[in-house]
Formats: sequence, structure tokens, C-alpha cells
Amino acid sequence: MNKWVLNKMVFTFFSLFLIAGITGLAQADKTKVYLGHLVHITGPYGGTQVANNPGFLDGVELANKYMDLNGVEIVPIWKDGGSDAAKSMTAFKQMSEGKDKVVAMVGQSTGVALALKKWNIKKEIINVEGGSDDELTRLPSWTFSPTSPYVNELGLWVDWYLANIWPKKGLNRKPRFAWLTWEVAYGRASITPKARAYIESKGVEIIGEEFIPYVPTDVSAQLLRLKEKGVDFTFGGMYQNAFAVVLKEMEKLGMIDQIDIGLCYAIVPGVLLDMVGPLARNTYIVSNIWPVAEWPNRCPKVLEIFKKNGRDKMGFPPEGHAMTAGMALIACEAIRIAAHKVGPGNVDGKAVYDAIQTIKGYDMMGLRPPVTFNEKKRFGQDTAVLIRLNDNRQNVIGEYPCPDLTKYSWK
Repeated sequence: MNKWVLNKMVFTFFSLFLIAGITGLAQADKTKVYLGHLVHITGPYGGTQVANNPGFLDGVELANKYMDLNGVEIVPIWKDGGSDAAKSMTAFKQMSEGKDKVVAMVGQSTGVALALKKWNIKKEIINVEGGSDDELTRLPSWTFSPTSPYVNELGLWVDWYLANIWPKKGLNRKPRFAWLTWEVAYGRASITPKARAYIESKGVEIIGEEFIPYVPTDVSAQLLRLKEKGVDFTFGGMYQNAFAVVLKEMEKLGMIDQIDIGLCYAIVPGVLLDMVGPLARNTYIVSNIWPVAEWPNRCPKVLEIFKKNGRDKMGFPPEGHAMTAGMALIACEAIRIAAHKVGPGNVDGKAVYDAIQTIKGYDMMGLRPPVTFNEKKRFGQDTAVLIRLNDNRQNVIGEYPCPDLTKYSWK
């Protein structure tokens, strides 16, 4: 071999080795910051939250790849809360202690978030929470919900129904409304005095509330009462396993085309459609994410990671993935802001708490409507995406503003 060529090969190899070494050193020099995920992969929530942890992991991967984290590497850790407040408390305490203590967490349950609210403050760990209840917004609070609160989602649905559906009925009377909802904290969260007053101020007659058991079998009594009272539209929140029982019973009672049903975001439309198909044709969801069909144009980076990690081949619907990836990105954005403000070695829970309150108009790489927080505002989205499940698919009607019906004023 030519001596000059040999020398050049040695030089090239040495250079590549040196570059690799420097790169490895740079990676090793990054300050590790831990982000926790309290997910419920067992218990009643498990069937709906199967996609959530992959979404969390992908959100952190997106942040580490695309965000300027100023020398920080975000390390994801997760625990199963088992759909149970006591188990979740134990899991939270494990994440909040030791050398791998988290500086922030992502949560997945209104009830668990309420149980942990004081502990998040005590441990100085923010919770970017999937649930959205009035009490979570009550200060002091280290719980930040990206989603517009359930009462605000109710307000959007009422406004849209009165403007777009009721006029077509041609009836000379007040529209009749009832809550049809799960008998859990999430299901009851939109039933408040302020929400009632808002509905009545719109000229709507409130008939009452009907509650669906946690694991329903027979819901005929609840539905017959709605039918006898001539209810026109409803609102509530429940997972698709419970709602599928409701729709099948409505079909037996001939009610599917008599009542328009509005639901909070925490339901998986794709799974529901697989379970009931055309029975969901008059179901509307006030959603906090854009459906996957919108991803190529709205959030190509998310779609890239989704496909790279084989999430499209795992057999789960993408809604839970999208919701949780968005929450992870919000927590990561707060860590990014903190890293630039206090330096990578000083990113702790208090720095992240201060940082998240400065987030304005952040859209999670196009995944969801934008969120804004401040020193008093603990919910993020002021708009939501209205979706109708007719023609056996998700049909985006549009993005609409949510009236502020929260109990505790942040202004």
C-alpha cells in the first residue's frame, strides 16, 4: 500500500476516533434531569392508558432531539399507579426521593391528581396532569393541566350545539339538557353551580343528571329517564368501555338519533368506534389533541418518532399516545426554560415550577392547541378541537374558544 495512503488512513481513523471521543465526552458531560410519569397500565384505567407510556417516552425523546436544553439530558422514568390512589401515592413517593428524584411529573388521573395535589406542593414537584378539575386550579397548586377544564369544555359544547344543531330542529321551546356521565371524580367535574348558571343563561332547561357506574352492566333505567323527559342533548365524561354500554342500550331503546351526546376529551375515539361503529354517529368529543390524520401537516416531527419507534405497529390507538406526548413536551419545555435561566446544574423542582408559569402559546410541536400558564393560571388550553364520530370515523369540526367557567378566578 502507498505510504501516503496509509498515513492518510491512519490520520482519518484517528480523527474519527477523536471526534467520537469528543462527542461521547459531550454526552457524558450532560446533566441528567429526571422526569416522571405516573401512568395506570393496570386496573380499570389500564385498557384506555395502554398507549400513554409510549407517548410519554416519545415526548421525552423528541425533547432531547429537538430542544435546546442547554446541556441537560432529560431521563424518563415511570411507575404504574394501578388506577388506585393509594398505589399511586406509593409510586409518587418512590419517584420523589433518592438520587434519581424527578424534577417534574406527568399524571393521568383526575382523582389521583386531587389526592396528590398537596404532596406535589410539599415535594416541590410539578404535575403536568391529564385530568382537569376546578380544585386542581385552586391556588396554591403545583398541578398544571394542559387541557381546558371540563367545565370550559362543557361551555364550548353548549355554545356550539345552540348555534349549529338546535336551530335546525325547528322546535318552539327551550332545548332540554342533562348530564350523562361517569360516577367518578372525572365524570362529576363539569357539574358545578357556575356551569349550571351558564347553561341556563343560554335559555336552556336543565333536566338533571344521570350517572353511569364505574363498570356498568345495565344502564336502562338512567336512559329511560332521559327519554321520558325528552332530553335533547347531554354532556359528561367516561371512558369508552363504559360509554359503549351506554350507546348499545340507547340503540335498543331507539334513542341514538334522538339525543346528541357531548363528551370530555378523556376517551379514545378509535377504540370506541371499533366497539360500536355507527352507534356513535351523534357523539361529539371536545378534544385536546388533533387526530392522527392531521399529523402529517400539523406535527411531522411527532409522526416521525411515532413511526420510527414502531408505535404504528403496536396495535393501540394513537389518542392516548398523542395526549401524553404533548404533556411530556410541556414538562420538557419547562425544564428547557429552567436550564437556560438557572443553568443545567441547578435545575430542580422549584426552577421548573417557576419556568412553567412563563409558558405562552406553546403548541407541543403542533400536536395540540396551544397552552399558556402564568403565576395564577393552572390550565393551559383556551381552545379545544370539536370532533364528531359520524360515518364511522373521527371528523374534525373545528377549533373553538372555550368560555371560562372555572370556579377560581386566575385573572
